[in-house]
This record gives sequence, structure tokens and C-alpha cells, in this order.
Amino acid sequence: MKRIIAMFVLALLTSLSVSGEALYQRSDTIVPKLLINGYFFREMPDLPKAQEAYYSVRDSAGNKMLSIKYGAELPESAIKQAIPKEQVRNAEQFLKSDNLMRTMQEVTTANIKPDGTSYSPKVGEPFPAFTEKDMDGRTWTNADVKGKVMVLNLWYSGCGPCRAEMPELSTWKEQLPDVMFFSATFHDAETAKRITDKHHFTWTHLVEARDMLAWIGHNGFPLTIVVDKHGIVRYSVNGTNKTKRAQLLSKIKEASDEK
Repeated sequence: MKRIIAMFVLALLTSLSVSGEALYQRSDTIVPKLLINGYFFREMPDLPKAQEAYYSVRDSAGNKMLSIKYGAELPESAIKQAIPKEQVRNAEQFLKSDNLMRTMQEVTTANIKPDGTSYSPKVGEPFPAFTEKDMDGRTWTNADVKGKVMVLNLWYSGCGPCRAEMPELSTWKEQLPDVMFFSATFHDAETAKRITDKHHFTWTHLVEARDMLAWIGHNGFPLTIVVDKHGIVRYSVNGTNKTKRAQLLSKIKEASDEK
């Protein structure tokens, strides 16, 4: 019995030692102010003038930092001021968030012209020709939705409102089984499935649909488009809230009731 107790105490002390070490490592790291081209900084380094883009990145604990997409290589003098990743709390999470934001900006701004405008399907115009694959590998084109009302919802994983509305959007498919409901994202099939399964989003999900995601431009996620039975864009809206969703559902029902 004494031997068992001694072994238990030894295991407990070992556990406390490991926990204490882990706690020390966590408290010894910091959340810097800036992430610039993959490097962490406490303060803004002195950089030559170049084009810059700004956005916020975060970790799973809710810590945030400003990420700057600097349009040139960082000089060696700046890199020497960078904080090593090992000293940054949840560094890999911040870098993953940064990569997601950069991909999102790259995809959504791909068609933006010098005057700041970009193409997006317009109400009253024919819906553009498309050929996209869903996450099961099936290819979809305009021919597959001919004579049907089609609804398309554009989203990405970093959009909280996109994820929040997914369960409600799935109820629309149950209400209107004759409508073709699609979502589209730039994520690959594996990523899209993980997110849509988690949020019970039951539409047909088009993946790696970069051409469609370029319609976002600077107007923000989600973008939802209603196309009538004649292939004409009936309604289009960026963003989501209770009022916008009610209006969308009304437009879908209106288009569905038409001959």
C-alpha cells in the first residue's frame, strides 16, 4: 500500500512539475502589436515607402494584432528587430489567420480595376456562365439550373456572420425543395466540409470557386444572389442580418411562385 501511495505522490509531483514548466513557457511569451509579412514586431520598424494593406488577425484565445501586408521585401535592418516566433504566444495560430486573410483579400480583389470598381452580377442581367465543382467532385454549370430558381451564397471561414447564418439558411432548403441552393467558397473540399458539417449547412457547396469569390470586391461577406427561372439575377445583397435574410427569403419565394 505504501509503495502505491509513493508512486502516486511521485506521479503527482511530476505532473505539477510539467504543468509548472508549461505555465512558465506560456507566461514567458508575448502577443506583439504587429505582424508584417510573416514577422512579428513590438513596434513599427522604419520601412521604405511601399504599398500596404491592413487587417486584424487573432488567435483562439481572442488575442488580436494588426497585420500589415507590406508591398516590398523587408530590409535586413527591420528583420533584425523582429521577435522570434518562439517568443510569440500562439504564433502559428496568428500566422494561419494571417494566411487566411491574405488569401481572402487576394481572391476577392482579383478583378478590382484601378478606379476601385469590380464586376459582380447585377440585378436584371443574366447570371454569368459558370462551371464549378462541389465538394463531392460533381461539376455544375448553368445547364444544371435551367428553368429553376437558384440561390448562391458566397462565404469564407473567417466570416463570423457567414457561419452564424448557416443553420437558418439550411431551413430554407427544407421550405423550398424545388429551389437550387448553392454556396461557394475559395476553400478546398476538406476545409469546406469541416465547416459546413459543424454548422449544419446543407446546401450544395461549390469549392475553390475563385471566379465567383472575386465578385465580392470591397463589398464584404456574405454575398447572396437570387436567380429566377429564366436565369436573370432577381436580387443580390452583401452582408447579413435578420432583416436582410427575411427580405432574401421573400425574394426567393416570389421568384419560386412565378411561372
